[in-house]
Amino acid sequence: MQKRSLQAIVVVMLLTFVKVSAQDDNINLQTSLIDSTLTKDANAVVRSEEIIIEINSISSVTVKTKRIVTVLNKYGRGFANSSEWYDPSTKIKKLEAIVYDASGKEIKKYRKKDFRDRSVYDGISLMNDDRVKYFEHTPIGYPYTLAFESEVEKSSTAFIQSWNPVLAYKLGIQKSFYKIRNPNVIPLRIKETNFENYTIEKNKTNQETSYLISNVPAILSEVRSPSYADMVPRVKVALSTFSLEGVNGAATDWRSFGKWQYDKLLTGRDQLPLETIEVVTELTARASTNKEKAKLIYEYVQNKTRYISVQLGIGGWMPFLASDVDRLGYGDCKALTNYTKALLETQGIPSYYTIVYAKERRDIDEEFASMQGNHAILNIPDGEEDIWLECTSQTTPFNFIGDFTDNRNVLVVTPEGGEIKRTKKYEPEENKLQTIAIVKLNADKSMVADIKRESEGLEYDWNYNIQYQEPKDQKLHYKEQWDYINNLEVNTIALKDDKDAIVFTEDLRVSCTSYMKKAGSRLLVTPNLFSRDQSNLPKYENRQTPLVISRGYVNTDEYIINIPQGYAINNLPEKKSIETEFGNYTYELEKVNESQILFKRFVKMIDGTFPKEKYEEYRQFKGKIKKIDQTKIVLKQL
Repeated sequence: MQKRSLQAIVVVMLLTFVKVSAQDDNINLQTSLIDSTLTKDANAVVRSEEIIIEINSISSVTVKTKRIVTVLNKYGRGFANSSEWYDPSTKIKKLEAIVYDASGKEIKKYRKKDFRDRSVYDGISLMNDDRVKYFEHTPIGYPYTLAFESEVEKSSTAFIQSWNPVLAYKLGIQKSFYKIRNPNVIPLRIKETNFENYTIEKNKTNQETSYLISNVPAILSEVRSPSYADMVPRVKVALSTFSLEGVNGAATDWRSFGKWQYDKLLTGRDQLPLETIEVVTELTARASTNKEKAKLIYEYVQNKTRYISVQLGIGGWMPFLASDVDRLGYGDCKALTNYTKALLETQGIPSYYTIVYAKERRDIDEEFASMQGNHAILNIPDGEEDIWLECTSQTTPFNFIGDFTDNRNVLVVTPEGGEIKRTKKYEPEENKLQTIAIVKLNADKSMVADIKRESEGLEYDWNYNIQYQEPKDQKLHYKEQWDYINNLEVNTIALKDDKDAIVFTEDLRVSCTSYMKKAGSRLLVTPNLFSRDQSNLPKYENRQTPLVISRGYVNTDEYIINIPQGYAINNLPEKKSIETEFGNYTYELEKVNESQILFKRFVKMIDGTFPKEKYEEYRQFKGKIKKIDQTKIVLKQL
């Protein structure tokens, strides 16, 4: 699935017009003439963009691109990376670029022959037939302007380049124009999103559709905001009849699209050697339910295979043969998912290949059937429950997908067709981190603590991978996590991963030569040793975007703190509680006896999307937690 997701990066590479085109459009390349509303807060400005897409047939699309980008500072260089990617189904017919200085004077011109050519190695693919033509310009000063023009012909029409005019934060847009020409009136579908807050001119005829946006100031990012793609305008285009690397298809909805994928990309790729079937049959013989059998088969795949990506031709979307994965012991997400599916089928367990956007939470668009997604996982319906398997991981527990693919729309591909489902949402109460500690404070200001942490749900996902690090890196991890404790030493680490219960346990002994501060004869102690909120949220005078808390969780802490001999506990602060719509917090200190204090802390964060006006309340809530977490108490000398 990496192949096409990698090609999508091309859309983000802001390239630019040649000078002739610029003159035809009456654009003066002098940087000082750019309107200040476009340069304010911007690292670069798109002076002019023109994308013309001509649909010649169901197996031929031509894309003509012209862009001019003025780079204002070093942070804007990424918007002027001039390149075109290609593969056996893509032919670059024209490629040239010109670099201008701030006054609009030409510095250097690049013809197609001047562009470098190299393989697109993504660091994970065993084989990859993607290549890129590019040039690198090292500026001697800023600002400068880069102009680019290309023409590319593609025989795969399953992907029609979308229009994303407002591509990034801190990027001004003077003009962006997008046109689809369809002279043969091939049936196509168009979806427009996030047009509400922008002035966009649209013209539509029987054979052409065009869009124009002008004078869009740079957008600044805001913390805890929605995904950028959910805020800016976009036009998606898909042919109802198309070709993918020579394989023709037709679809107008997800059911028909999924049916095409099942018939053309998956069918016949699930055959396995008889010897493997016998091994799996014996492996699952004593299991009494399909879920138990599926768990054994999943662990068999984890022990037998490893993840390696292969991106050749339609292999970007079609999985290896299951028999090849069985023989070679490796495959990419498609191949390993298909292999696991084939193994389950040998035991009569139905399962379904599933397409998803992984990593950043992003939905398959349930309203617009097209080639989407960048990853494959496996769905096993089990009564009222959906089991989800991440088949590329050798360490992930059975039926646990973590934040890599949680809580998003996915396309489940069945023999009857495609179906949109939603993966598991981990509720705040499921994402638990419990910390228990016994702390010994000494009169010389030193501290020794035995800590036990148990993680579940997404907290498990956020913590369990430390077991695969080297011991020195594990120690560094904890030192960085508690970097507010000066001179912290991590003396012992014992980790336990219960994959059946999906609970990760960390047993630690830590020490510090100078944890407390001395004030005369007294010692100042911060009882919250291991769970201080370190967030520092900015204040906005005029926030523009809603507040998004992407995932909720529950953290609890309970420490027995033994005070130094020769000291007594002074007055302890009263219990503090905060209740908001974003979550709850309590902080409590209790005198157990003359030499012990019990520290308790509870935090529950609730996920959700809140109006932008709520951000300041949230910021204050987090600020109060941070302040209380830093509370000090006084130990007086006897």
